[in-house]
Amino acid sequence: MGRHIHIVLNNRFMNKIFLQQRKFKYYLKSSIFLFIPRYFYRKRINSELKKITKYDFQYLNSRVNYYNKIDDNFHLRKDAVSTKELFFMQIKKFKAKVIEKQRIKKRTTYFFDLYNYLIYFPSFFKVNYKFGDITENFSNPCIVKSRPISENQNSVLMKLNAIRHFYFLDDKRHFMEKKNKAVWRGNSSNSKARLNFIKSYHDVSIFNIGQHNPKVNEPWFKGYLSIQDQLNYKFIFCIEGADTATNIKWVMSSNSICVMPKPKFETWFMEGKLIKDFHYIEVEDDFSDAEDKINFYIKNLKKSLKIIENAKKHVEQFKNPRLEKLVSLLVLNKFFIKSNQLMDA
Repeated sequence: MGRHIHIVLNNRFMNKIFLQQRKFKYYLKSSIFLFIPRYFYRKRINSELKKITKYDFQYLNSRVNYYNKIDDNFHLRKDAVSTKELFFMQIKKFKAKVIEKQRIKKRTTYFFDLYNYLIYFPSFFKVNYKFGDITENFSNPCIVKSRPISENQNSVLMKLNAIRHFYFLDDKRHFMEKKNKAVWRGNSSNSKARLNFIKSYHDVSIFNIGQHNPKVNEPWFKGYLSIQDQLNYKFIFCIEGADTATNIKWVMSSNSICVMPKPKFETWFMEGKLIKDFHYIEVEDDFSDAEDKINFYIKNLKKSLKIIENAKKHVEQFKNPRLEKLVSLLVLNKFFIKSNQLMDA
């Protein structure tokens, strides 16, 4: 028992150290960008956009138009802010949070992930944006991290809060070496669907599911499991919380299979393009068929391996930093054209 607790605590500690190192590198790199003169980026925008010739135009165009579905020109809302204004607003938030100890959300990663592309355009160009977990659509175009998969015409996706959501793995364990079980660990406080799921199915023999946060005196409260521990299982549940399922990216990059109901929200990862029983195993919203489906794929190795192959192909398109940068710039470029701030070339 004591050894088990020691291992769990050690795994949690190592995972925390790893995440802190990733965040430190991210914040350091992003902060350095703030001190590079803006004219350096402004001079490069044309050469950056010309890189479109290095890639398949049809593929690029399809991704840009998927993230930015605006067809007609529009007028910005009155609360639109320029890149310059966004910068000083973030400085003000930082001061209020760190120096004045006010309880506000800085949304620093959202700011960096948007600002690092906005600086390629004139500082007086304006955007409407909303940071955080977005599950509604808007009457006017707005830049967001997440959106509903249906009725999302005015929600323009950018790769925001990427340090948390875009983490891919090099899974060394083959599918056949893993446990014939499905696993899930997470926080259920922000999702009725998650809580109902673990309450109903925490004692199913082929499931190892439970919440590790918040702590409750209930049978579905179970110990922390690191990502590496979860990779010992053939199947990993990906359950939407405040918006999308955060773990879906690393699960689909692994040699385990994502199991989830049909997604209702999406991010830059284009969850809306995922095909059931092709990229992931789809189950009913109440998970009533999850046990039967998992047993089916345990017995059908070829089908399981094909899903893993297809999932990795979907993941692969997000691993090229230069391509990701180009698509991001093109999404913003289209936003500025449609908002009458930039002439269409």
